[in-house]
Amino acid sequence: MIQRIQTVWLAIICMLCIAGLCSDVAYYTSEGNIVAEFSNFTFSAEGAFKAMDCTGPWALGVLLILVFLTSLVSLLLFRKRMRQLRLCVFSSILLLGYIGVYAFFAYVYLLKLDTFDSGASESVGFHLSVAAIYPVLCLILNALAIHGIRKDEALVRSLDRLR
Repeated sequence: MIQRIQTVWLAIICMLCIAGLCSDVAYYTSEGNIVAEFSNFTFSAEGAFKAMDCTGPWALGVLLILVFLTSLVSLLLFRKRMRQLRLCVFSSILLLGYIGVYAFFAYVYLLKLDTFDSGASESVGFHLSVAAIYPVLCLILNALAIHGIRKDEALVRSLDRLR
């Protein structure tokens, strides 16, 4: 049943995960200039902020890679619908964890940049990138895939009763 709609949703999730891994998810501005960029593996500050001590948000990249792998395995397990369903639920939990960790890192970096730049007339601003929406889209697509898998399982069970 590789031609089912959940296969399309899971393939789009895999593509969004790869696109999210390759792009920045946020940036910080101060007085109209970009002072730092935030991606899934790195946090890079520019100018006077380079001296700031920050570790990279590698946990975001790891979570997104895990979501990609579980979605890919789920995509390939089209004959075992219940296992596919469990993997989709696990992927959704990972995506919720990604969103929580993303919010944590974004807030911590904003606080560090704000305290580091206490002499500026304007506070540091946080701006989302387009890639920050990808995990939310993946979560919605995962819910659609779960719905499609459940419909397929119900159809197969109803056909088993007719025999």
